[in-house]
Amino acid sequence: MPGSNEGKLPGKAEWAGRRRPMTRKAGFSARAAVELQRVRVDGYRLARGQRLDLVFHLPTVKAGERLGFGGWFIAPRTIGVEIAGTAGPFVLQQAESPNWSKFGSQWVSDGAKPDDIRLRFEASAASSVALWDVLGGRVDHEYLHHARAALMKNMWQFAPEGNFYEPSAQARVEVIDAGLHEAPDSAEIWLKSCNRCGRFLPVNLDDERFHLSFSNHCVATHRRPCRHSGFGRILNITDDLVVQLDYGFQLECRFCKKFEVNAAHNPQRTAAQMKEDGARRRAIELLLEHLYEGTPQLRYRQRTGRELADDVWQRFGGRCFKCGTALSTSRDMHLDHTRPLALLWPVDYTATALCATHNSEKRDRPPVGFYTAEELERLSEIVGIPLSELQDPSPNRDAIEQLGNRLNWFFDEFLTKPELMKTRDGKRAADLLVKAIQKALLQLPDGPPYNLEKLWKERQRKP
Repeated sequence: MPGSNEGKLPGKAEWAGRRRPMTRKAGFSARAAVELQRVRVDGYRLARGQRLDLVFHLPTVKAGERLGFGGWFIAPRTIGVEIAGTAGPFVLQQAESPNWSKFGSQWVSDGAKPDDIRLRFEASAASSVALWDVLGGRVDHEYLHHARAALMKNMWQFAPEGNFYEPSAQARVEVIDAGLHEAPDSAEIWLKSCNRCGRFLPVNLDDERFHLSFSNHCVATHRRPCRHSGFGRILNITDDLVVQLDYGFQLECRFCKKFEVNAAHNPQRTAAQMKEDGARRRAIELLLEHLYEGTPQLRYRQRTGRELADDVWQRFGGRCFKCGTALSTSRDMHLDHTRPLALLWPVDYTATALCATHNSEKRDRPPVGFYTAEELERLSEIVGIPLSELQDPSPNRDAIEQLGNRLNWFFDEFLTKPELMKTRDGKRAADLLVKAIQKALLQLPDGPPYNLEKLWKERQRKP
């Protein structure tokens, strides 16, 4: 009956009707077993000052067809790596060994003869480098023909794991080793199978957060180690033993995740759901504005006479921190909170410059849930947040303490604002905000200092 809590759906106003129709569902069946295997790879030994060059002689293809190159390598930081010959953006992520790194790109050809692309390794001290699955040529896959235009943006970021080369139009890869000797110790690479395409692709087990071909599965501290079969507990078919991972990996490679899973889920996200997310974010921003007496951007402008976005853009050299993509102006930059708004962190001078793709990919994840250990160290140096704080996925304790000291104001004045009492699609902005804050409180390692949802319900029951 009206006003009764019986049968009330989570997050809905007391008088809300039935839940809207379900728009997304799982149900993709696995096509291959998820397994690991360990492979030995021979490498090259470089003396100080020596170089190893790989030249990709790409074929000429028709305008509108795709070209690409890429592969994986392992090298210590004493070996510098650079790519020359490609005018577009490319992937070049170098990890410290024993972690493997990757490089590559793909793009739409204009039909002209492509320039040769050179990958160079140069040693500043005696070191070894090893390579895995270094290829190039025409890239083709059925998904690339029929996918929505929105899914085809920034496909270069899915190299090399997203480069499916046509056997009849592969590049000739010339190795210029200047008489280098085979490395005395072979390298070891771990490969994990994708349960969609069945390919075995490289992963790092030493630093699982340095992604190669698969994204992590369990990132939150309280969910690790990931004990889900196929995600965090995987059979190593080389030794016939089960490997226990810390973060674990998704079942699908990044390419299959994008086109087989996300492509099916994301378009079904309704306008109502998007509006709901927007209302929740605006409510949190409004709360932080009241707690901190003004928006960070306004306070920064008043204090410095400059725009916050312009200074953040300059501090990151006009590039996306995650991928290095050039951002022509601060207007092309997405000003990321660094520590997410969902955990009650306002955007301020510690913000991060990201491109649209990586800002969307980061979503509400804390830094430790998105960046590698090396990236966290660099980010700490740039934004001035201590590394220990970037590694901590906890919410903003200061905001939580301030809110706890002003609960009467929060319930009696803030939540009763007209914009927060509006109901859309059976949900009220005030209720969404309370639920979002309670979710953040639950992320505190020592537990929430107060139960906001319970207190809010008690307030509403009072005559």
